[in-house]
Amino acid sequence: MTTSNAEVTSVRDLYDAVADEYDQITRHNDYDEWVGLYAGLIERHGAPGERLLDIGAGTGQASIRLAEAGFAVTAVDISAEMLRQARAKPGADAVQFVVTDLRELPDLGTFDVAVALGEPFVYLVGETELAAALRGVARLLAAGGLLIFDLVTAGFCRRYRTYVAVDETADRVTVIRGAEPRQDPRGADYLLDQFTTDDGVTWRRTSQRHSFSYFAPETVDRLLREAGLEPLAVHGLQRGELQETADDEAHRKRFVVARRPA
Repeated sequence: MTTSNAEVTSVRDLYDAVADEYDQITRHNDYDEWVGLYAGLIERHGAPGERLLDIGAGTGQASIRLAEAGFAVTAVDISAEMLRQARAKPGADAVQFVVTDLRELPDLGTFDVAVALGEPFVYLVGETELAAALRGVARLLAAGGLLIFDLVTAGFCRRYRTYVAVDETADRVTVIRGAEPRQDPRGADYLLDQFTTDDGVTWRRTSQRHSFSYFAPETVDRLLREAGLEPLAVHGLQRGELQETADDEAHRKRFVVARRPA
């Protein structure tokens, strides 16, 4: 067995390296459900139009579904390789894909709603980076425009440190193991090991470490206001169902909804 486990710390490099296998690794994710949750929140809280910015779009699974739902989608991600996978998908022609860093969002136009599905903000390090991202999004929102994003909870971070999942196919074994956090003591890390083979005899192992940041509800509320956004609601996610309020201990995610004042 050959092994590759060089320590990689940048989010761009992590996802560039895994882009070719990402859809296979995440094939159990229910993107229809995720997009449905976001579409429901957009309808519930009201956006002034259909121009949508998808932040941390990855391989475009949600972006393309949002375009099919009638939104005019611009999708951004830090990984050029992830967006290369996105552009190759059926329906990708309806989406504008842009490689950029969400901490330094360029002038992409004006949007009626911005979404960040699948917790891309957890890769931001500390309040300074989250504040920069929120200011950048606020600058791109139209008056009355919505920002909706999901974050991991404190309870999830603590439980995830002992999480183990194994997924097997004929030519691939993927192992995800939670770990004690290195970056944020309140957050969580996970180790991603992939074992792949072409002949069933010789296997290759590649390893990565991902670090999640935790942002407390009061911190997020304050940073939203400092960015010029009005917090509207925080919904919890439990067993796939949105809750009216969020329990930062019991729930898996917090869905944060904010608006740029008209």
